[in-house]
Amino acid sequence: MNTVLRWITRVTEFIAAMALAAIFITFLLQIFTRYAAKIAWMMPIPSVSEWMSTLEPIGWTVNLISLLWVWIIFFGCSFFVKERDHVAFDIVYQSASRAGRRVLAILGGVIVIGVMVYSFWPTWEAIMASRLMELKKIQTLRMPITGDKIPVKWLFASYILLMFAVVIRYAWHIVYVIRFGPPEDAQEQMIKELTEDGGPKS
Repeated sequence: MNTVLRWITRVTEFIAAMALAAIFITFLLQIFTRYAAKIAWMMPIPSVSEWMSTLEPIGWTVNLISLLWVWIIFFGCSFFVKERDHVAFDIVYQSASRAGRRVLAILGGVIVIGVMVYSFWPTWEAIMASRLMELKKIQTLRMPITGDKIPVKWLFASYILLMFAVVIRYAWHIVYVIRFGPPEDAQEQMIKELTEDGGPKS
């Protein structure tokens, strides 16, 4: 199971890295097209200089960057951002006994799943089933195959993916806690990592 989870994590990290690279390349393209005409006189090759002077800023770059950035955030939180990487107020949890942590971990997982399940249908209706979300388009972006403008709902669809992933992750979290007890907190994990590595390096 751990091998499968590591494989899924690596695949999702690769997808996120490619999306981040696409953002960076698009950002550079946006800057180049915005200032190419102004710096064309600096280019010593006449043909290239003439081509640069005809360039105009590209409008779709801003929308594509925004779309990819929103998807990277929710996609990352869905698949490979670990729970310990999130900000948490765990004073009560850390002060509890191991049995108390077990109860709190299960209770917390049930609450998160309950909230996601309860809010799923209203969220689906607001994003995917909304006629307004379907009619409203991202004006500068089009589907690669059909050429149709992309509906705004696909900008927010990443949150639907997050809801599915959170339910699955916390369901697995509850099963893990029931079988093996509460997970180690950040301090315990740090001590374990230092112990496994042979202690702090001088």
